[in-house]
Amino acid sequence: MVEYLHIKDIWLLVDMKICFLVDSYKPIYDGVIRYLDLVSEALIKDGHEIAIVCPQIPGTAKYENPHHGLRVVRCPTPGWYAQGYFIALPDYDLVKEVRKADFVVIHSVATLGVIGGIIAKLLRKKTALFVHQDERLVLREMLNNPQWVVNLTAAVLSEFFYPGCIDVFFHATERFKMKLIDLKVPDKKIFFTPFAVDRKEFNPENKKFDIRKQHNIPEDAIVSLFVGRISIEKNIERLLQATDLAMDENPKLYGIFVGKKTQMEVVTKKRKNANRIIFTGFVPDEELPSYYNASDFFTSPSINESTCFTVYEAMSCKTPTIISGDRHDQEIIHKENTILVMNLRSVSKIKEAILLLANDKPLRNKIAKKAKQLIDTRTWEYHVQEVKRGIKFAFRPKGRRKRSTS
Repeated sequence: MVEYLHIKDIWLLVDMKICFLVDSYKPIYDGVIRYLDLVSEALIKDGHEIAIVCPQIPGTAKYENPHHGLRVVRCPTPGWYAQGYFIALPDYDLVKEVRKADFVVIHSVATLGVIGGIIAKLLRKKTALFVHQDERLVLREMLNNPQWVVNLTAAVLSEFFYPGCIDVFFHATERFKMKLIDLKVPDKKIFFTPFAVDRKEFNPENKKFDIRKQHNIPEDAIVSLFVGRISIEKNIERLLQATDLAMDENPKLYGIFVGKKTQMEVVTKKRKNANRIIFTGFVPDEELPSYYNASDFFTSPSINESTCFTVYEAMSCKTPTIISGDRHDQEIIHKENTILVMNLRSVSKIKEAILLLANDKPLRNKIAKKAKQLIDTRTWEYHVQEVKRGIKFAFRPKGRRKRSTS
């Protein structure tokens, strides 16, 4: 059933000022930035103004207006840097942008998100949190905090920040919905906004660059691909160990690791089959489809994510995938569309999944075909539609806040 707004709420559909609080932005390139580019473009086309408040990366301007309808405001970074991210300090510009906004969207609770959320609530602004990480895993797995710190953080989020500062929650994967349920967020406040892929770019025919020739990889080699930051939350050390061990059993296996090298100790570590493990560093977006299409399968056993942009891009290029099986996405990922690793902390289990696909071409073809059919049903238009539905929900009077589906 399609949901219709009351006539007095029509103003919500046009001329809104929407402020995004994020923990990274250009010239860094990651999933959040690619997401912001796509969604901000769609919202600007609908007549809304977008402000992005983010860390001021060295060499960038304090204020930018990349194009009509988009404003970028950067908060100071005193040199704190962790796993590829600059830690920003909220300043008065953040307050000004939140004050001007009709709606505030938080993309990370770290520094700008927490302070910005509190300021937004003090200024009586409607707010959303787009959930794309699990702070409990970040604290425990990446920062090695004791369990009491993890428990205290979860309690603060569930008892104070979430109910006190956030009106609506967006998520793109099942794992992050389950995190919200764990932290006692009411189901009516949670909106599923699934990611999609630019199929004009990410498709099996886009082979502009000869990746195998570029990296001296034999044509008969079996190539495992990883795309993402070389960092702890991507489970990169275990993936490298598993790939190295799998190479012992399959001499035709190669591994390509695409992404910024933020965890240099794992990049430089000596490995038995180092001659078949390739680190490319950062790769421009225009080259990425060629990497997927030059590979036989894609491996991403991330600790913090069940699925992400790169998984969908691989599927769209008909490259079979290996991903986390922990709270995986029933609606888009299941055993016929991917290989699931249930124990992400087991190097042997990751190795088994790699060898399973490396040694079975018919299975690779079967998974690739089904995954392509499934990912082609996802569109950015649907994602933006669901974001708008969440915004409508946030602005409804409390007595009328009932979920409806469309």
